[in-house]
Amino acid sequence: MEENKKMRVRAMFDSIAPRYDLLNHLLSFGVDRLWRRRLVAGVAAEGPSRILDVAAGTGDVAIALARRLPQARITGIDLSDEMLAVGRGKVARRGLDDRIGLVQGDAEKLPFSDGAFDAVTIGFGIRNFGSIEAGLAEAFRVLRRGGRLSILEFSTPRGRFFGPLYRFYFHRILPLVGRLVSRDKAAYTYLPESVDHFPDNLLFLRLMEQAGFAGCRARRQMRGIAYIYEGRKE
Repeated sequence: MEENKKMRVRAMFDSIAPRYDLLNHLLSFGVDRLWRRRLVAGVAAEGPSRILDVAAGTGDVAIALARRLPQARITGIDLSDEMLAVGRGKVARRGLDDRIGLVQGDAEKLPFSDGAFDAVTIGFGIRNFGSIEAGLAEAFRVLRRGGRLSILEFSTPRGRFFGPLYRFYFHRILPLVGRLVSRDKAAYTYLPESVDHFPDNLLFLRLMEQAGFAGCRARRQMRGIAYIYEGRKE
């Protein structure tokens, strides 16, 4: 089942790769950029020199990290070849080829040695893993002692008025617009479904702790539309 999910996700992202960035910014009204900046700012505050960006997609987080941390070397990994192809083009146009490397691979079977990185980031990707537990375990393994995991992921906001309004947009409007722009019927139906099935913030923090991370915390973004999760390998 987990392998089937990963293959479906890979095929879906391959199909929407050329329009992925446009749709992300359009459907989030550009707020996704703000959330990524906050994710990157938290990582940059510690000045890591070796960073792994898991589920790197088209490279937005990797590029932002490279800009904030001129001394850092960033490795991005993703299942989707087509998403990475878009990312490599963006990296090349910004002259960052010498500091960002994007490779195809599985987040649940990372091709890196134990303790290889000072920091690991995952931006809007962990909900797509076949096994969240396996992905967290691999992130823990490749971090050095004292290294930090930072994750940005969607959630389902609560609230008497905002919650229902957001769910109407997320389940009705977003799939329609996404389908029209991407021409992929399944991709933007999958997005709200994948968020609905993702653990809530308290349960996800417990999964991080079970994987071995300490000092875990969740920072709520825009009334709970997204969270930034952070934990450390002690």
